[in-house]
Amino acid sequence: MLVATLVCWCAFIIVVTGFNPFEGGALALAFFYLSAFLSLTGTLTILGIFVRIVALKRVEYISRRVTTSFRQALLVSFVLVVTLYLMSQDMLAWWNIACLVLGLGLFEFFFISLKRLN
Repeated sequence: MLVATLVCWCAFIIVVTGFNPFEGGALALAFFYLSAFLSLTGTLTILGIFVRIVALKRVEYISRRVTTSFRQALLVSFVLVVTLYLMSQDMLAWWNIACLVLGLGLFEFFFISLKRLN
């Protein structure tokens, strides 16, 4: 996972330094948002695993820790990338972020309730 995250960060740096968003068009922007999403997801997953295992000293069932960290990293990365997109379109408002966080919070609570049913 660490190697894949480093590759994603290298791709993000290449996209940021190598593509002009005004000349590259939609494809350059798609590469930017995709590489940012993947880089953030990998980084936040590794940080989540580190916090759960090292800082909280919870080593049992490491696969559950990885799954939970990955799911939460996906959600946070999604919020950050959508925020960047909304900001680039001059559509960012506090209520957009509030609705997005509320929706993804409900999505996370859904996963928590499914886990408790099993």
